[in-house]
Amino acid sequence: MMNPSVSVVISTYNGASFIGETVSAIFAQTIAPDEVLIVDDCSTDHIETVVAAIARQASTPIRFARLPQRTGSPSKPLNVGISNAKGEFILTLDQDDLMRPRRVEASLKALLAFPKSSFATGRFSVLGFDEGDTKKLWPTSQFSDISDYIDPAAEFSLLDSKVAFAALLLKNFAVSTSNFCFTKLLWERIGGFDEMVRTCSDLDFILRAAQVVPIVIINETIFEYRWRGDSLHRRSTNESELEATMVRLRASSKTPEWAGEHLRELRYSAMSLAGAKLKSGNLSAVSDVVEVLSRHKGFSVIRRSLWNRTPGSKRRKGKHLASSK
Repeated sequence: MMNPSVSVVISTYNGASFIGETVSAIFAQTIAPDEVLIVDDCSTDHIETVVAAIARQASTPIRFARLPQRTGSPSKPLNVGISNAKGEFILTLDQDDLMRPRRVEASLKALLAFPKSSFATGRFSVLGFDEGDTKKLWPTSQFSDISDYIDPAAEFSLLDSKVAFAALLLKNFAVSTSNFCFTKLLWERIGGFDEMVRTCSDLDFILRAAQVVPIVIINETIFEYRWRGDSLHRRSTNESELEATMVRLRASSKTPEWAGEHLRELRYSAMSLAGAKLKSGNLSAVSDVVEVLSRHKGFSVIRRSLWNRTPGSKRRKGKHLASSK
C-alpha cells in the first residue's frame, strides 16, 4: 500500500480534562492519521462539548460517539470505534496518554516492513519520570524477558509468536492499548476486544494476536504513559490480578505447548485467587475459575501434582498398584 489509511481510536470516560492534550499530540504527528474516532462510555463530565470545540478547528476529521449505556470497560468503546473506522491500520489510544510525534509513522513503517505481521508495539515513557524508567510498573525493564530477541541497533525486531506469547505470560510488555498498532483485518480475525474482559482488555487482545501473528517491536519510544492510581486497573487490584491470571490461563490452555511450565503455575495462581474471592463471597469469580479449569483438565493436573508432592504418596501409590494386581 503506497498510501495506507490510518484511524486512531480512543475510548473515553470522564476524560474532558485530558482529551485536549491527547488530541493535540495526534495533530503533531509527522504523518497525520486520516481520522480520529472518540467513543464515550457514558461520561458524566462535559467531554462531548470539549471534543466538539476541538473538532471545529481540527484539520483531521474527528468523529464522536456515545454509547447508549455504561459498560465500565474500554473494550466495547474500542470495538464500536474500530467497527466504524475507515482505516486499514488502527492505532488505539487511551484518553490520557500522549503519542510521540513519530508514533503513526514508525508504526506504519514497522508493519509495512513485515507484512506477515499485523501487530506492532514499541517502547514507551512514563509521564513525569526519566526516559526509560518503568519502575512504576515493573521492577525490570520493559523488554527484559525478550531482550535476546531484540537487536538494539535495529529499527525494528520481529518477535516469533511463541516467544512473544511466553513473555506475555510474565508481563504485558506493551503495557497499554496506547502502544497498539494493528490491521483492521487482524481485529476481525481474532474477534475484536473481548467485551467480557473488564480490567485487562489490552493483555487479552495482545495474547490472542500473538497466537496468530508474529509481533513487531519498534525500537523507539512512541508514546507517553500517564500513571494514575485511580485507573480502572488499580482501583481494584485483587479483581485485576485475578482477571489477568484468568486471561493468561485461558490463552495458555489453548496453546499449552507454548505455555510450558507457566500453565501449571497459572492454574495454581487461579485456584489461590479464587479461594480468596470465595472467602469474600464473590461466587461469580470463583465460577469462572472452575469453568476454565474444568474445560481444560486443570483440576486433574493439580490433583496429580498435589498427590506427587504429598509425603509418602509414592509409597501409597505403590501399595495401591500392588493390591490391584
